[in-house]
Amino acid sequence: MSDLALAPIAATASAKSHWRVMRAVAAKEWLELARDRRLVALCALIVALMLGALAFGYAENARILRERDAARKADRELWVGQSAKNPHAAAHFGQYAFKPLSPLALADPGVDAYVGSAVWLEAHKQNETQFKQARDGGVGARLGSLSLAFILQTIAPLIVILMGFASFSGERESGALKQLLSVGARPRDILAGKALALIGAIFALLAPAFIGAALALFFFVDRERLSLADQFIRLCALGAGYAIYLAGFAFLALGVSALAKNSRAALVTLLAFWLANSFLAPRLATDAARAFAPTPTWLEFRAGVIQDKSKTFGHDESHPGFIAFRDETLKKYGVTRIEDLPVNFRGLALRKDDEAGYAIFDRHFGLLQSAFDRQDALRAAPGFLFPLLALRPISMAFAGVDSRSQFDFATAAEAHRRDIQNQVSDNIIHFARDNHYVAGPELWRKIGSFAYQAPGAIFAFAHSALPIAALLGWLVIAVVFAAFAARRLRPV
Repeated sequence: MSDLALAPIAATASAKSHWRVMRAVAAKEWLELARDRRLVALCALIVALMLGALAFGYAENARILRERDAARKADRELWVGQSAKNPHAAAHFGQYAFKPLSPLALADPGVDAYVGSAVWLEAHKQNETQFKQARDGGVGARLGSLSLAFILQTIAPLIVILMGFASFSGERESGALKQLLSVGARPRDILAGKALALIGAIFALLAPAFIGAALALFFFVDRERLSLADQFIRLCALGAGYAIYLAGFAFLALGVSALAKNSRAALVTLLAFWLANSFLAPRLATDAARAFAPTPTWLEFRAGVIQDKSKTFGHDESHPGFIAFRDETLKKYGVTRIEDLPVNFRGLALRKDDEAGYAIFDRHFGLLQSAFDRQDALRAAPGFLFPLLALRPISMAFAGVDSRSQFDFATAAEAHRRDIQNQVSDNIIHFARDNHYVAGPELWRKIGSFAYQAPGAIFAFAHSALPIAALLGWLVIAVVFAAFAARRLRPV
């Protein structure tokens, strides 16, 4: 720091105006950051990358929406175009429930590429989501894509580190820090001024990306299906999460810089933490989560469902459950023969068997989601030390692309499947007089297409309490650490 830059700080410090000291330090830091052409060029490159990732996400989302809309219309035409047949056969013919794409997936694609985009709704069976994009993406998909979330989670902290690693250590090496402290500037005022400058730089870095995302939302959101206000609330929550994440790195850089013997030691220490946070901690946390909250394989899961389903009678008229239900129904209607029932017994039996299946599916899929929730909680728990572990679930939750959002979609799709089953069974119960009964296209048109209303931002808040607390804890720890390090600064 030059004597000319030090003069206003000394003057304000002598007047004991702490706010002016902070402003003067912040202005000096801003000036130095702006004069560092390497940092300016690097920041410009990152902004260009973020805007490019947004543009790619926007184009990719538009393409996926077109494809799913075309597939949805084609599936509807197939459904209503069925010939006359038994309603139960139509239920086996089935239809697809396509997952609407979250608008904020253009910023964070989340788990969507790995969990699938459509569910086949067929009689007697709850299916998993199909058509996973990652399966068609080859090695490139497994390595990940360049998204706004990836840039902000991995590359942006590195930029903050490069901005702040020499904040104190560089001035200690040049002797400017000794001069500044000797004129009466308090260490915490200097820390606050440097933090203001770094956080201001972070906001300047984030602003273009989130303005671009807001514009994309304005043009992208289907306002008949989604609330634009709710999407902007989600975007604001995303912005706040990333700001807290990067602000923690700013305070960490300042604290390490204040304690380190020289700038090289500060940079090496911060880079080691960045590597651990970005690559090592996520891998270890995932392995630990799988070990402490294991999930069954697909074969094990399906075997468990089939085992429980075998206890129901299905289409087996010799099954004890079928016989018991038949006798119960005859007694209920006061008749001795199925032929004397005022309603169709086959329709009643189908509905009864479906209801037994609903309880089985709810139990198995619910237990599976509970295991996923435990894994998510275990991964997020160390987020106060390695903030990426806390930020990722927050980012995915507010972008609407996390496992909980997927489960909500799958639950809605299953509810639609059950509605189809109930309608076809009721049609058989009330209109079928023999086993040759058929229904026409009027019934197929009566059964509507799947319509899904994604949950609002409050849903994301409700399922993000732990990672939000961990991320806030990270910021508090970083601030306390920086304050502790600043208190150890001495003029000599």
